[in-house]
This record gives sequence, structure tokens and C-alpha cells, in this order.
Amino acid sequence: MSISSPLARRLGAAVSLLALTTGLASASAEESVAPIDDIIVVKSAPLQLNRNEITRSVDIIPTSVLERDLDGNLADTLSRLPGVNSTYFGPAAGRPIIRGLGADRVRVLINGLSGLDAASSSPDHAVTSEVLGAERVEVLRGPAAIAYGGAAIGGVVNVLDGRIPSTRIEDGPVDGFVYLGSTSVDQGIQAVSRLTADMDGLMIQIDGLRRDAGIFDIPGYAETEAAREEHHDEDGHDDDHEAHEEEEAAFGAVPDSDYTFDVLSGAVSLVRDWGFFGVSIKDTRANYGLPGHAHAHEDEHADEDHEDDHEAEHEDEHEQGEEESARLDLEQTRLDLRGAFNREGFFNRIRWSFAHSDYSHLEMGGEEVGTLFEKNGFEGRVEVTHNHEGERRGAWGVQILTQDFEADGEEAFIEHVTTRDWGVFITERWDYGQWGAEVGARYDARGLSGERASRDFGTFSVSASAFVRPEDNVFLAAALSRTERAPTDVEVFIDGPHAATQTFERGDLNLDTETAWAGELTARYGLDRLSAELNVFYASYDGFIDLFPTGGQEDGLDVFEYRQSNADLYGFEAAVNADLVTLYGWDVSGEASLDYVQGELDGGGELPRIPPLSSVLALTAEQGVWSVRGEARLATEQTDLAEFETSTDGYILLNADVSATPFEDHDVRLILGVRNIGDEEARIHTSFLKDQVPLPGRSIRLAVRAGF
Repeated sequence: MSISSPLARRLGAAVSLLALTTGLASASAEESVAPIDDIIVVKSAPLQLNRNEITRSVDIIPTSVLERDLDGNLADTLSRLPGVNSTYFGPAAGRPIIRGLGADRVRVLINGLSGLDAASSSPDHAVTSEVLGAERVEVLRGPAAIAYGGAAIGGVVNVLDGRIPSTRIEDGPVDGFVYLGSTSVDQGIQAVSRLTADMDGLMIQIDGLRRDAGIFDIPGYAETEAAREEHHDEDGHDDDHEAHEEEEAAFGAVPDSDYTFDVLSGAVSLVRDWGFFGVSIKDTRANYGLPGHAHAHEDEHADEDHEDDHEAEHEDEHEQGEEESARLDLEQTRLDLRGAFNREGFFNRIRWSFAHSDYSHLEMGGEEVGTLFEKNGFEGRVEVTHNHEGERRGAWGVQILTQDFEADGEEAFIEHVTTRDWGVFITERWDYGQWGAEVGARYDARGLSGERASRDFGTFSVSASAFVRPEDNVFLAAALSRTERAPTDVEVFIDGPHAATQTFERGDLNLDTETAWAGELTARYGLDRLSAELNVFYASYDGFIDLFPTGGQEDGLDVFEYRQSNADLYGFEAAVNADLVTLYGWDVSGEASLDYVQGELDGGGELPRIPPLSSVLALTAEQGVWSVRGEARLATEQTDLAEFETSTDGYILLNADVSATPFEDHDVRLILGVRNIGDEEARIHTSFLKDQVPLPGRSIRLAVRAGF
């Protein structure tokens, strides 16, 4: 269903109307004020602040919501959040995009450390952060470079997976859970289990996860009509062959969209009054198809001599397509050490975390191994917080990373590169009750050593914010930051064909640091029955690094190269949650969100893959053990396009979930959900495959979670 511009305006009006009506509903009831800081602590913040005391936009998604919204990979599960989108390279591979920024500008973390995988180097590389089984996920929007370095210039997604126990079990010596689920659109299964034993503070934990699915169903053709016509025009075949091609075009399902992920981990930790110390080892193995690759491989043969017999020619092409069916086989072994030490005095808490990873994946065409990617890395982080038992508190920290990344084979687009990073940061906060301020600074050094060159960078980032509480239920903040980001190994050293993007990409050995001035205004309002938040942001980039077309071709692919230019990004996110009414014993609440971002290059032109105006509207009814939720996800048509981009139609997707906790004395939750109730065709503008791979069609989901 396409959404026109007039409908986009009505969409905005509808959200405003919902906010107004919920406010009136709340005002008509008894307005007992709920403390706006009465909410869970943000563990990703060095100062461990409550969520509503953060001066920038942040979301905390607990286990129950993650299981309700589960949609394959991490990014797709989080895409309901305002300002968050996915690169969507099929259901197996998707990386979060925050406020129009992705790749290296958004750090995807596991317990505060990077995944040490290859996900940021290409959209077809899956992240090794699993949302299923996580204790919660924290999403920090906007520059988080003070806490996590220049790579967090766009934001942070931190998966707190709970794989190292940090607290003791409250009831009994054993704790755990089992989750089993299935989806109809892809004959998928999802299973995760965890068992933790407490032996007088010595904690032993094992857990396992499996996600498995076949190719997923869609309501029509995998490719858009324009893409099918373009491929026919390029082939230049006659009408009979065109009819045969139409028969062979993917319809009703997306080829190569199947996947299998297996994760097994074990951990041991010691928990005492002073804190905890633990170690875990995790083994991740995955095998998944790369949808949209087959046509690229077929095109490589487009210039070869054709046989006169069109039927024989088509059979040859069909065999090539089968042989070139692309898959990715991934393995990672990761060792983590984490701990915390609490004490009395000026320095009241020390947190440390270290991780080592051996990662590799094979990109295969048919039965042949095409390219081997390997990344071995280590990252460590230590934070020390202090508290003056008054208005001032702060955190100091140091972080180091070293990794080797290389590719070998047919599509080896990067040479062997070693990255060495280290950084130090400090952040201080003063809170005087009705007002306060926060400042921070960080210095990072990066060294890149490749076969053709070596580069060294030093970056410095600073931020300052001020906040006021004019009333107990109101929090207002303004933040300003100047952040710097050093180029990555891929941006500097890439040089070769990239099948994921169907381009030939070149890095630039002379890239300089990227600098951004960013400002953000935040307003939060919270009552017992109504809460609302508005974030308005603007960022101006000097030396913004991105892929730009050169107009040339190599190996039959359009050539893109990393260059620097100035760019601006601006937009907003708004969200409202309200208790609306009680009907026949059912408590009805509503949610509404609206987000918008625009990215522009100085001198004219748009940044690529900027998400359109989008919204989520939902109603939830609860009574006793039952919870029923209906949801509409809306996106407008995107016509603000970069060079080489095509427009993307808008859509409306309707979803519903019913959950029940039938046993008063047992932790059991049953979930029944329906996704894309109308079986609509929807395409994600932020995806490189938007013209080849739509979102899945209608799907029924059944799941059960039992704790013990």
C-alpha cells in the first residue's frame, strides 16, 4: 500500500490528535504525579543514570518486549523504535541504522564491547549479537563518542546478553528459562534455553540458541516491476524469451533467504558483596543465503557470446544461477571477561570488560568457496566512577582495541589490515535538583597498517549539556557536541568488486578525520497515565565519508569510491504513551511514535538510503492473564534520492499479538502473533536490496516461554 504526501500529512495529524486525546484522558482523571526518574538504570551510560535523566534520547527494551517484537535479526527487531531502521539484507543479515547513519557510525555492542565481527564492513555480513535470550537492549541515539569513541558518532546499540551472571539467584540454587517459537512465513523455529546454578556465590551458567528458517513467502514478485523490466532490457531477448524469463522470475517466495544460527556458551563467575568477576566462552555458527546475489552473478556473464537457440541459452543461464546461488558460512569463538568492584570512598565503582574473538566466514557460490574473510581481535575497557555524595558525580575510562582483518578469494575487496585503537575519556555531571549540567571529553588514537600504506589518526571529542526540571514531571535538556571519527580499514583500503552492493568499490589512502557538530533538544513529560518525549536534532559534518559514484565501470560494475564532503542531517523523534480507558474490565492503553530524518550534501544532493517519515500506532488491552495488542507500522514514500537511487513506495503493515500468563505460581508466557495481516508488499528504503527483496508476507507466530 503506497502512502502519498497528503496521507503523510494526515499521518502526522493523527499522531498529534492521539497525543491530544491521551492528554485529555489523563487530565480528566486523577493526576497523581509519578517521579520522572522512577525507571530502570541505563547500564550503557558510564554514570549509570536513570533512563529519564539522560540528556539525550535513549530506549531500554526488556526481555518481554524483545520476545514480543522478535523479527529475525537484531536490527529488524528494533526497527519499531522511533529513529531506528535496518540495512535489511534479508532476514539473516541486518545492522541498525540510527537517524540515517549506519555502518561504522553506529556501534553495535555486546555488554559494552564490540561484536568483533565483520558486520560493519558490508551489509550482507550478519551481526553476532543475538536479541533472543538477551536480558535487554539499550539504544542510545545521537553522538555517544565520549563514552564509546568516534565509531559511535551516530549512536549505540548495546545488547546485554546476561551470559556472565553478575547477581545471585534470589530463590533456590537453580534458575533458568526455555523459549520455543515457530513462524509460518518461513517454516522457522526459534529456541533458546539457559540454566544457571548458584553454589554459594559461585555461578555456573550454560545456554544454547538455535534459529532456523527456510525461504520466506511474499505476496508477489521478489523484484519490483521496474527491476524486472531493466533486467529484460539489458538482456535484449525476444518476446518468447521474455515470457520464459517472467515464468522464472521469483514469485511468492524469496530465493536464498533461508538461514541457520547456532550459539552455545558457558560461563563461570564469582558474586560477592564487593561485586563480581566472571568469564564466558561463546561459539557462534551460522549458514545463510544471500538473496539478490544470483542476478548479479548472472550479469557477469551477460557480455559472453550467446547461442543461437534461445531455449538452450536460457537453460545455460538457469544452470549458472543455480551454481552461483550465494551463501555465507560464519564461525566465531569469543572469550569474555567482565567484572565490577564496589567500594566506599571517592572512587566507588570499577567496571572492566575484555573480549577476544576469532571470526571467519566463507562466501560461497554454489559448492565452491569464493571468498574467505577473517578477523581476529581483542578489545578491553575499564571504567572508574566517583561520587562526592552530593551534587557531583563522574566517570573516567580507558579503552583499547586491536584487530586484523583480511579477505582472500574471488571477491577479496580488502587487503590484510591491522587496526590499533586506544582512547581515554572523562565525563562529569552536576545535579542541583531543579537544574544541572554535564560535560565530557575523549581522546582516541587509531593506527591502520596495510600492505600499501600505514595511517595514523588522533581524534578529540567534547560534549556539554544542561538540563532543567521546572516541575517534578518535566525534564528539559539541551546538548551540544563536537565529535571526530577516524576512517576505518574498509574506507581506506577497500579495492575490488563488492557483490553485496553490486558495485566496484575503492577506498582512499588519503582520507582525513570526519568532524561533526551536533545539537539536540530533549523534552520529557511523565504522569501516572501519560508520558511523552520529543527529541529534535541537527548535525553538521565536515569531511563526511561516504561512497560516491564515479561514473565509470570496472568488471561490469559501477565504480564507487570513498570520498569526503560536507553534509547535514536533521530531524526529530516523538513518542506518546497513555492509559486511555477501562472497558468491560479491560485496561486500554495507546502508543504513538513519529520520526523523520533528512540528509543533505553541501552544494546539493541527498545522502543515500535515508529512511522516510515513519510512524507506529498501537493499542493494548489487558485483563488478568491476557494482553492483546494491535499495531500499525507506517512509512511514507521516499522520493528524496541520492544519485543512482530509486524511489521506494510507502506502506502500512498491520500486526497483532495475544499473550497470556495462565499460571499464577509458574513463570509461563504464551504468545500468538500475526505479522503483516494484510499480506502487503513492503520494501525498506535503507536496504541495498530494496528492489530485489521485500519484507516477508503474512506470518503466524506461536511461542512459549517458561522460567524455572
